[in-house]
Amino acid sequence: MKKNICLLLLVIFSFKGFSQEKQTIYYLQDIISKKPIENATISIKNSNFGTISNEEGAFQIAVKSDSEISISHLEYKKHSLKLSDLDNDSKIIYLEQNILELEDVIVTKEPIEQLLLKAINISKSKFNKPIVLNTYYREFLKVNDKYTRFTDGLIDFHMNGNTKKTDSDLIVNQSRAAKLISDDDETLDLASGLDVRKATTKQYNFYTIEKILYDSKNYQDYDFELKSKIEKSGNEVYIINFQPKADLKKYLYKGTVVFDPNTYLISDLEIASDQANIQYTKVINILIIKASVLDLKLKSSFKVSNGNYLLSFTTRKGKIKIWNKKKYNEVIEYKSDLVVTDYKKDDLTYSKKSVYNDKSLYERGNHYTDKFWLKNNSMVLTDEEQQVITKLEQEITK
Repeated sequence: MKKNICLLLLVIFSFKGFSQEKQTIYYLQDIISKKPIENATISIKNSNFGTISNEEGAFQIAVKSDSEISISHLEYKKHSLKLSDLDNDSKIIYLEQNILELEDVIVTKEPIEQLLLKAINISKSKFNKPIVLNTYYREFLKVNDKYTRFTDGLIDFHMNGNTKKTDSDLIVNQSRAAKLISDDDETLDLASGLDVRKATTKQYNFYTIEKILYDSKNYQDYDFELKSKIEKSGNEVYIINFQPKADLKKYLYKGTVVFDPNTYLISDLEIASDQANIQYTKVINILIIKASVLDLKLKSSFKVSNGNYLLSFTTRKGKIKIWNKKKYNEVIEYKSDLVVTDYKKDDLTYSKKSVYNDKSLYERGNHYTDKFWLKNNSMVLTDEEQQVITKLEQEITK
Protein backbone atom coordinates (compact mmCIF):
# COMPACT_ATOMS: atom_id res chain seq x y z
CA MET A 1 0.00 0.00 0.00
CA LYS A 2 2.85 2.39 0.89
CA LYS A 3 4.44 1.64 -2.46
CA ASN A 4 1.22 2.59 -4.25
CA ILE A 5 0.94 5.83 -2.28
CA CYS A 6 4.54 6.75 -3.09
CA LEU A 7 3.99 6.15 -6.78
CA LEU A 8 0.80 8.20 -6.73
CA LEU A 9 2.56 11.02 -4.87
CA LEU A 10 5.23 11.04 -7.56
CA VAL A 11 2.53 11.50 -10.18
CA ILE A 12 0.76 14.21 -8.20
CA PHE A 13 3.90 16.22 -7.51
CA SER A 14 4.60 16.16 -11.22
CA PHE A 15 1.19 17.80 -11.76
CA LYS A 16 2.34 20.76 -9.68
CA GLY A 17 4.16 21.89 -12.77
CA PHE A 18 0.85 23.28 -13.97
CA SER A 19 1.06 26.04 -11.39
CA GLN A 20 4.74 26.23 -10.56
CA GLU A 21 6.33 26.41 -13.97
CA LYS A 22 5.74 29.73 -15.66
CA GLN A 23 3.84 29.32 -18.90
CA THR A 24 2.13 31.63 -21.31
CA ILE A 25 -1.52 30.89 -22.02
CA TYR A 26 -3.50 32.95 -24.50
CA TYR A 27 -7.29 33.21 -24.87
CA LEU A 28 -9.37 33.59 -28.02
CA GLN A 29 -12.60 35.54 -27.73
CA ASP A 30 -15.30 36.82 -30.07
CA ILE A 31 -14.70 40.56 -30.38
CA ILE A 32 -18.40 41.36 -29.89
CA SER A 33 -19.84 38.73 -27.57
CA LYS A 34 -16.56 38.08 -25.69
CA LYS A 35 -17.41 34.37 -25.78
CA PRO A 36 -14.49 31.91 -25.97
CA ILE A 37 -13.64 30.47 -29.38
CA GLU A 38 -13.15 26.71 -29.31
CA ASN A 39 -11.22 24.55 -31.76
CA ALA A 40 -9.43 27.36 -33.57
CA THR A 41 -6.23 26.27 -35.33
CA ILE A 42 -3.07 28.15 -34.37
CA SER A 43 -0.11 27.86 -36.74
CA ILE A 44 3.40 29.29 -36.55
CA LYS A 45 4.61 31.13 -39.65
CA ASN A 46 7.36 29.38 -41.60
CA SER A 47 7.04 26.15 -39.62
CA ASN A 48 4.91 23.03 -39.36
CA PHE A 49 4.11 23.62 -35.69
CA GLY A 50 0.58 24.16 -34.51
CA THR A 51 -2.00 23.68 -31.79
CA ILE A 52 -5.69 24.33 -31.11
CA SER A 53 -7.76 26.23 -28.56
CA ASN A 54 -9.76 24.33 -25.95
CA GLU A 55 -13.44 24.83 -25.14
CA GLU A 56 -12.55 27.89 -23.05
CA GLY A 57 -10.65 29.45 -25.95
CA ALA A 58 -7.29 28.87 -24.24
CA PHE A 59 -4.12 27.74 -25.98
CA GLN A 60 -0.40 27.63 -25.31
CA ILE A 61 2.30 27.52 -27.92
CA ALA A 62 6.04 26.97 -27.47
CA VAL A 63 7.60 29.70 -29.62
CA LYS A 64 9.77 32.77 -29.26
CA SER A 65 7.93 35.95 -28.33
CA ASP A 66 8.69 37.59 -31.69
CA SER A 67 7.23 34.67 -33.66
CA GLU A 68 4.26 35.32 -35.92
CA ILE A 69 1.24 33.09 -35.51
CA SER A 70 -1.80 32.59 -37.70
CA ILE A 71 -5.23 31.79 -36.25
CA SER A 72 -7.96 30.26 -38.38
CA HIS A 73 -11.54 29.18 -37.73
CA LEU A 74 -14.35 28.58 -40.20
CA GLU A 75 -16.61 31.14 -38.55
CA TYR A 76 -13.98 33.87 -38.05
CA LYS A 77 -11.65 35.99 -40.14
CA LYS A 78 -8.13 34.64 -40.38
CA HIS A 79 -5.89 36.58 -38.02
CA SER A 80 -2.09 36.91 -37.96
CA LEU A 81 -0.01 38.64 -35.31
CA LYS A 82 3.28 38.62 -33.42
CA LEU A 83 3.01 37.41 -29.84
CA SER A 84 5.28 40.27 -28.76
CA ASP A 85 2.56 42.73 -29.82
CA LEU A 86 0.05 41.34 -27.32
CA ASP A 87 -0.91 43.01 -24.08
CA ASN A 88 1.20 41.22 -21.44
CA ASP A 89 -1.56 41.51 -18.86
CA SER A 90 -4.68 40.28 -20.64
CA LYS A 91 -3.29 37.68 -23.10
CA ILE A 92 -6.63 37.90 -24.92
CA ILE A 93 -6.83 37.75 -28.70
CA TYR A 94 -10.08 38.94 -30.25
CA LEU A 95 -11.37 37.52 -33.53
CA GLU A 96 -13.96 39.02 -35.89
CA GLN A 97 -16.67 36.85 -37.33
CA ASN A 98 -16.61 36.15 -41.04
CA ILE A 99 -19.20 38.11 -42.93
CA LEU A 100 -20.49 35.36 -45.15
CA GLU A 101 -22.99 35.50 -47.94
CA LEU A 102 -25.15 32.40 -47.68
CA GLU A 103 -26.39 31.23 -51.05
CA ASP A 104 -29.63 29.40 -51.62
CA VAL A 105 -29.56 25.68 -50.98
CA ILE A 106 -27.72 24.06 -53.88
CA VAL A 107 -29.65 21.56 -55.96
CA THR A 108 -27.48 18.98 -57.73
CA LYS A 109 -28.23 16.23 -60.22
CA GLU A 110 -26.04 13.94 -58.12
CA PRO A 111 -27.62 12.86 -54.80
CA ILE A 112 -25.99 14.76 -51.93
CA GLU A 113 -25.07 11.56 -50.08
CA GLN A 114 -23.10 10.46 -53.16
CA LEU A 115 -21.44 13.87 -53.41
CA LEU A 116 -20.37 13.46 -49.79
CA LEU A 117 -19.04 9.97 -50.47
CA LYS A 118 -17.03 11.42 -53.36
CA ALA A 119 -15.46 13.99 -51.02
CA ILE A 120 -14.66 11.24 -48.50
CA ASN A 121 -13.00 9.00 -51.09
CA ILE A 122 -10.99 11.83 -52.68
CA SER A 123 -9.85 13.05 -49.25
CA LYS A 124 -8.74 9.52 -48.35
CA SER A 125 -6.65 9.30 -51.51
CA LYS A 126 -4.94 12.66 -50.97
CA PHE A 127 -3.50 12.13 -47.47
CA ASN A 128 0.28 12.32 -47.70
CA LYS A 129 1.95 9.00 -46.79
CA PRO A 130 4.31 7.86 -45.49
CA ILE A 131 4.33 10.71 -43.00
CA VAL A 132 5.01 11.09 -39.27
CA LEU A 133 2.46 13.02 -37.24
CA ASN A 134 3.96 14.35 -34.00
CA THR A 135 1.01 14.61 -31.61
CA TYR A 136 -0.09 15.40 -28.10
CA TYR A 137 -2.80 12.98 -26.92
CA ARG A 138 -4.94 13.27 -23.79
CA GLU A 139 -7.78 11.29 -22.26
CA PHE A 140 -10.10 11.83 -19.28
CA LEU A 141 -12.47 9.15 -18.00
CA LYS A 142 -15.51 9.35 -15.71
CA VAL A 143 -17.54 6.54 -14.15
CA ASN A 144 -20.92 7.50 -12.69
CA ASP A 145 -20.02 11.19 -13.01
CA LYS A 146 -16.76 10.78 -11.08
CA TYR A 147 -13.34 11.27 -12.68
CA THR A 148 -11.45 7.98 -12.44
CA ARG A 149 -8.55 8.06 -14.91
CA PHE A 150 -6.31 10.53 -16.71
CA THR A 151 -3.53 9.94 -19.20
CA ASP A 152 -1.63 11.96 -21.78
CA GLY A 153 1.48 11.66 -23.88
CA LEU A 154 3.60 12.64 -26.84
CA ILE A 155 3.00 10.12 -29.61
CA ASP A 156 4.45 9.82 -33.10
CA PHE A 157 1.98 8.26 -35.53
CA HIS A 158 3.79 6.75 -38.52
CA MET A 159 1.06 6.92 -41.15
CA ASN A 160 1.22 4.43 -44.01
CA GLY A 161 -1.05 2.42 -46.29
CA ASN A 162 -2.55 3.06 -49.71
CA THR A 163 -4.95 5.59 -51.23
CA LYS A 164 -8.00 3.66 -50.00
CA LYS A 165 -6.96 2.74 -46.47
CA THR A 166 -4.54 4.18 -43.92
CA ASP A 167 -2.66 2.27 -41.23
CA SER A 168 -0.25 3.53 -38.58
CA ASP A 169 2.47 2.52 -36.15
CA LEU A 170 2.72 4.32 -32.79
CA ILE A 171 5.91 5.37 -31.05
CA VAL A 172 5.15 6.76 -27.58
CA ASN A 173 7.92 9.16 -26.59
CA GLN A 174 6.63 10.27 -23.19
CA SER A 175 3.52 9.57 -21.14
CA ARG A 176 1.94 9.90 -17.73
CA ALA A 177 -1.11 8.34 -16.12
CA ALA A 178 -3.01 8.78 -12.89
CA LYS A 179 -5.78 6.93 -11.13
CA LEU A 180 -8.15 9.60 -9.84
CA ILE A 181 -9.95 7.51 -7.22
CA SER A 182 -8.57 6.01 -4.02
CA ASP A 183 -8.15 2.28 -3.49
CA ASP A 184 -11.08 2.15 -1.03
CA ASP A 185 -13.45 4.00 -3.40
CA GLU A 186 -16.29 1.74 -4.53
CA THR A 187 -16.38 3.34 -8.00
CA LEU A 188 -15.27 0.81 -10.59
CA ASP A 189 -11.94 1.53 -12.26
CA LEU A 190 -12.95 0.80 -15.84
CA ALA A 191 -11.26 1.43 -19.18
CA SER A 192 -12.82 3.84 -21.67
CA GLY A 193 -12.89 1.42 -24.57
CA LEU A 194 -10.99 3.86 -26.80
CA ASP A 195 -8.10 2.46 -28.81
CA VAL A 196 -5.18 4.88 -28.96
CA ARG A 197 -3.73 2.87 -31.85
CA LYS A 198 -6.66 3.97 -34.01
CA ALA A 199 -6.76 7.60 -32.88
CA THR A 200 -5.52 8.90 -36.24
CA THR A 201 -6.37 6.07 -38.63
CA LYS A 202 -10.10 6.29 -37.86
CA GLN A 203 -9.96 9.93 -38.94
CA TYR A 204 -7.92 9.22 -42.08
CA ASN A 205 -10.34 6.44 -43.02
CA PHE A 206 -13.42 8.53 -42.08
CA TYR A 207 -14.54 5.47 -40.17
CA THR A 208 -17.33 7.02 -38.08
CA ILE A 209 -19.17 8.82 -40.86
CA GLU A 210 -18.92 5.83 -43.19
CA LYS A 211 -20.25 3.56 -40.44
CA ILE A 212 -23.16 5.88 -39.72
CA LEU A 213 -24.19 6.71 -43.28
CA TYR A 214 -23.00 4.05 -45.67
CA ASP A 215 -23.11 0.70 -43.87
CA SER A 216 -26.17 -1.12 -45.28
CA LYS A 217 -27.13 2.13 -47.07
CA ASN A 218 -27.99 3.82 -43.79
CA TYR A 219 -28.04 7.17 -45.61
CA GLN A 220 -31.64 6.33 -46.50
CA ASP A 221 -32.54 7.24 -42.91
CA TYR A 222 -31.24 10.81 -43.32
CA ASP A 223 -32.14 14.09 -44.94
CA PHE A 224 -29.26 15.96 -46.58
CA GLU A 225 -28.78 19.63 -47.36
CA LEU A 226 -26.01 21.23 -49.43
CA LYS A 227 -25.10 24.89 -48.99
CA SER A 228 -22.33 27.16 -50.17
CA LYS A 229 -20.61 29.84 -48.14
CA ILE A 230 -18.60 32.53 -49.86
CA GLU A 231 -16.30 34.86 -48.00
CA LYS A 232 -15.92 38.43 -49.22
CA SER A 233 -12.39 37.42 -50.20
CA GLY A 234 -13.99 35.12 -52.74
CA ASN A 235 -13.11 31.84 -51.05
CA GLU A 236 -15.91 29.30 -51.26
CA VAL A 237 -16.68 26.20 -49.22
CA TYR A 238 -19.42 23.61 -49.53
CA ILE A 239 -21.28 22.54 -46.42
CA ILE A 240 -23.30 19.34 -46.19
CA ASN A 241 -25.64 18.98 -43.23
CA PHE A 242 -27.39 15.71 -42.46
CA GLN A 243 -30.02 14.81 -39.89
CA PRO A 244 -32.46 11.94 -39.25
CA LYS A 245 -35.67 11.88 -41.23
CA ALA A 246 -38.71 12.91 -39.22
CA ASP A 247 -40.76 10.29 -37.34
CA LEU A 248 -38.10 7.55 -37.53
CA LYS A 249 -37.99 5.51 -34.34
CA LYS A 250 -34.23 4.97 -34.45
CA TYR A 251 -31.18 6.19 -32.54
CA LEU A 252 -29.40 8.19 -35.25
CA TYR A 253 -26.94 11.05 -35.70
CA LYS A 254 -26.64 14.50 -37.16
CA GLY A 255 -23.61 16.19 -38.57
CA THR A 256 -21.80 18.70 -40.77
CA VAL A 257 -19.06 18.19 -43.34
CA VAL A 258 -17.15 21.09 -44.90
CA PHE A 259 -15.08 20.69 -48.06
CA ASP A 260 -13.49 22.62 -50.91
CA PRO A 261 -15.71 22.42 -54.02
CA ASN A 262 -12.66 22.54 -56.29
CA THR A 263 -10.46 19.89 -54.65
CA TYR A 264 -13.14 17.99 -52.69
CA LEU A 265 -10.78 17.94 -49.70
CA ILE A 266 -12.63 17.85 -46.38
CA SER A 267 -11.56 20.53 -43.90
CA ASP A 268 -14.03 20.00 -41.04
CA LEU A 269 -16.21 17.19 -39.79
CA GLU A 270 -18.68 17.17 -36.90
CA ILE A 271 -20.95 14.32 -35.80
CA ALA A 272 -23.22 14.12 -32.76
CA SER A 273 -25.94 11.82 -31.45
CA ASP A 274 -29.51 12.94 -32.02
CA GLN A 275 -30.69 13.08 -28.43
CA ALA A 276 -34.33 13.42 -29.50
CA ASN A 277 -34.45 9.65 -30.07
CA ILE A 278 -32.23 8.48 -27.23
CA GLN A 279 -34.93 6.02 -26.13
CA TYR A 280 -34.26 3.97 -29.26
CA THR A 281 -30.59 3.36 -28.60
CA LYS A 282 -29.62 -0.26 -29.22
CA VAL A 283 -28.76 -2.69 -26.41
CA ILE A 284 -25.62 -4.71 -27.11
CA ASN A 285 -24.82 -7.97 -25.32
CA ILE A 286 -21.13 -8.26 -24.37
CA LEU A 287 -20.39 -11.50 -22.51
CA ILE A 288 -22.18 -11.13 -19.15
CA ILE A 289 -23.13 -7.46 -19.47
CA LYS A 290 -25.36 -5.28 -21.61
CA ALA A 291 -24.30 -1.95 -23.06
CA SER A 292 -25.86 0.99 -24.88
CA VAL A 293 -24.53 4.24 -26.32
CA LEU A 294 -26.06 7.31 -24.67
CA ASP A 295 -24.08 10.00 -26.45
CA LEU A 296 -21.34 10.45 -29.04
CA LYS A 297 -19.61 13.58 -30.32
CA LEU A 298 -16.77 13.74 -32.82
CA LYS A 299 -15.05 16.76 -34.31
CA SER A 300 -12.06 16.58 -36.64
CA SER A 301 -10.24 19.20 -38.65
CA PHE A 302 -7.89 18.71 -41.60
CA LYS A 303 -5.52 21.11 -43.33
CA VAL A 304 -3.23 21.58 -46.30
CA SER A 305 0.23 22.65 -45.14
CA ASN A 306 3.10 23.11 -47.59
CA GLY A 307 1.28 20.92 -50.06
CA ASN A 308 0.58 18.19 -47.49
CA TYR A 309 -3.01 17.22 -46.71
CA LEU A 310 -3.17 15.92 -43.15
CA LEU A 311 -5.11 15.75 -39.89
CA SER A 312 -4.96 18.87 -37.73
CA PHE A 313 -6.84 17.74 -34.61
CA THR A 314 -9.63 15.50 -33.41
CA THR A 315 -11.71 15.43 -30.26
CA ARG A 316 -14.04 12.62 -29.19
CA LYS A 317 -16.62 12.53 -26.40
CA GLY A 318 -18.84 9.62 -25.50
CA LYS A 319 -21.21 8.24 -22.87
CA ILE A 320 -21.92 4.53 -22.53
CA LYS A 321 -24.10 2.65 -20.05
CA ILE A 322 -23.24 -0.90 -18.97
CA TRP A 323 -25.30 -3.11 -16.68
CA ASN A 324 -26.41 -6.58 -15.69
CA LYS A 325 -28.83 -8.02 -13.15
CA LYS A 326 -26.32 -8.87 -10.45
CA LYS A 327 -23.54 -6.29 -10.25
CA TYR A 328 -23.08 -3.56 -12.79
CA ASN A 329 -25.03 -0.37 -13.41
CA GLU A 330 -22.43 2.10 -14.59
CA VAL A 331 -22.29 5.11 -16.90
CA ILE A 332 -18.89 5.61 -18.51
CA GLU A 333 -17.94 8.97 -20.02
CA TYR A 334 -14.75 9.60 -21.96
CA LYS A 335 -13.13 12.59 -23.60
CA SER A 336 -10.05 12.33 -25.77
CA ASP A 337 -8.17 15.08 -27.58
CA LEU A 338 -5.40 14.76 -30.14
CA VAL A 339 -3.60 17.71 -31.72
CA VAL A 340 -0.95 17.38 -34.44
CA THR A 341 1.87 19.63 -33.26
CA ASP A 342 4.29 18.91 -36.12
CA TYR A 343 4.84 16.53 -39.01
CA LYS A 344 7.54 15.35 -41.41
CA LYS A 345 8.06 12.85 -44.21
CA ASP A 346 8.63 9.38 -42.76
CA ASP A 347 12.07 7.94 -43.51
CA LEU A 348 10.82 4.53 -42.22
CA THR A 349 13.92 4.00 -40.07
CA TYR A 350 12.09 3.45 -36.78
CA SER A 351 12.42 0.09 -35.06
CA LYS A 352 9.35 -2.17 -35.17
CA LYS A 353 10.29 -3.29 -31.65
CA SER A 354 9.53 0.22 -30.36
CA VAL A 355 5.97 0.23 -31.73
CA TYR A 356 3.34 0.57 -29.00
CA ASN A 357 0.80 -2.25 -29.17
CA ASP A 358 -1.44 -1.77 -26.12
CA LYS A 359 -4.95 -0.53 -26.72
CA SER A 360 -4.81 1.97 -23.85
CA LEU A 361 -2.10 4.58 -23.33
CA TYR A 362 -2.98 4.41 -19.62
CA GLU A 363 -1.27 1.02 -19.40
CA ARG A 364 2.10 2.58 -20.25
CA GLY A 365 2.05 4.53 -17.00
CA ASN A 366 4.50 7.31 -16.17
CA HIS A 367 7.54 7.50 -18.42
CA TYR A 368 8.71 11.04 -19.06
CA THR A 369 11.92 13.06 -18.83
CA ASP A 370 10.48 16.58 -18.61
CA LYS A 371 7.18 18.39 -18.17
CA PHE A 372 6.14 17.74 -21.73
CA TRP A 373 2.53 18.84 -21.05
CA LEU A 374 3.78 22.41 -20.62
CA LYS A 375 5.63 22.29 -23.92
CA ASN A 376 5.18 20.90 -27.41
CA ASN A 377 2.01 22.96 -27.93
CA SER A 378 -0.09 20.54 -25.89
CA MET A 379 -3.70 21.50 -25.19
CA VAL A 380 -4.46 23.60 -22.14
CA LEU A 381 -6.59 22.06 -19.39
CA THR A 382 -10.02 23.57 -18.91
CA ASP A 383 -10.88 24.98 -15.48
CA GLU A 384 -12.88 21.86 -14.64
CA GLU A 385 -10.02 19.56 -15.64
CA GLN A 386 -7.55 21.66 -13.70
CA GLN A 387 -9.78 21.42 -10.61
CA VAL A 388 -9.68 17.62 -10.90
CA ILE A 389 -5.89 17.65 -10.80
CA THR A 390 -5.77 20.21 -7.97
CA LYS A 391 -8.31 18.28 -5.87
CA LEU A 392 -6.34 15.07 -6.35
CA GLU A 393 -3.17 16.77 -5.21
CA GLN A 394 -4.85 18.18 -2.09
CA GLU A 395 -6.38 14.85 -1.10
CA ILE A 396 -3.13 12.91 -1.43
CA THR A 397 -0.99 15.47 0.42
CA LYS A 398 -3.31 15.88 3.44
